Amino acid sequence: MTSLLAAVVRDTAGAPDSSAVLDRVARRLTELADWVFADRLDEPDLVTRVAAHGRSGPIVLSPAMGPRSARRSSAGSVGLLPAVLDAPGQLLRLDRAALQAAASSDDVRSRIQAQSALDVGAHEVLVVALVAHGLPKGVLTLGSRSRFTDADVVVVVDIALHVALALEAAQLLVVHREVARAMQTSLMPPVPRVPGLLLAARYVPAAQGLDVGGDWYDAFDVPGGLCVVVGDASGHDVAAATRMADLRNLLRAHAVDRGEGPAATLSRLERTADALGLDAGATCFVGLLRPPRDGVRQLLWSSAGHLPPVHLRGGHATLLETPADLMLGVEVGSRRTEQVTELLPGDVVVLCTDGLVESREAPLGERLEALRVSVERGAGDDPDVMAERVLRELGGQASDDVALLVVQVL
Repeated sequence: MTSLLAAVVRDTAGAPDSSAVLDRVARRLTELADWVFADRLDEPDLVTRVAAHGRSGPIVLSPAMGPRSARRSSAGSVGLLPAVLDAPGQLLRLDRAALQAAASSDDVRSRIQAQSALDVGAHEVLVVALVAHGLPKGVLTLGSRSRFTDADVVVVVDIALHVALALEAAQLLVVHREVARAMQTSLMPPVPRVPGLLLAARYVPAAQGLDVGGDWYDAFDVPGGLCVVVGDASGHDVAAATRMADLRNLLRAHAVDRGEGPAATLSRLERTADALGLDAGATCFVGLLRPPRDGVRQLLWSSAGHLPPVHLRGGHATLLETPADLMLGVEVGSRRTEQVTELLPGDVVVLCTDGLVESREAPLGERLEALRVSVERGAGDDPDVMAERVLRELGGQASDDVALLVVQVL
């Protein structure tokens, strides 16, 4: 029987959410029971049937039980749940006589539940609450056409303890993800409308983990033109998003305050973060798009350890590869340099964070070339279409957040 508990632990370890936890457990427990129901308790007082399995696979419940995944209110006041929560060990062991008595009770929900068990030939039923830290998270109902042994009951109780904690962890992760995603999204600004330019931006959370990290994009007016930024604060959690917010806001303030060039802005950002005791560990690209002069715009830019931008002109894309300066936070006061690129009408510049191009399956140089080819393939696309193309062609392998900013000169 300990092997059954071990199997349940393995099954739930890789479950992506609470529904998967309960479905996998219900299927596994058919090794012990003839059929298993798994219900999840949801706030404020709802029960959702997640799984119903027999030894040969999913089973169809009687019409009285309603469709699978039906949501029923008053979970804590009617039916068998209140009795389960009050029972020793929070487990009810009901033989056929007890089921027949329940099927004649005044509680309509209990009558339906007991009669449904009798209808599928149950001789004995175990109903066990899944309780974590004093809060019920769900219920497992196991039915047998013979009888459960005392050893079976002990194993079911042990399994219920584990499954309750697994459910709690899955539910907390959902809450954490929702909070993190809301926080990250709130920090992603709308791109401005700028005469003579078209801009498109995308932020894509990581496919795994907490769906939040330190990647950001930005575009805003400053003295002397439009400032465009992509950056990636180190880490991949809520703390990274918080650091990202600090750096983004400081960078905005410094860029607007004096109208200095990108290199000076990055240097002041690093010094300020150091003076305030902030963790400035991040890569960052800061560019200044100057107003056109004789039909030509200048992109003045500085890179603190960031990926090179992609420049598209006349259907041909190139990586603007120059030696990058140190990332922020490594050596305060280190020399920061600037580069200048001339942009003509029709030119496109694509900026991204490393989540788009880093892969365990290919070297960085190969992935950067794939990015260049993707941008080149999108020659003629407007920035929104190009952003979607690049994400579709490269973003499928992303295991980290992706921030993407596309700028087209009109």
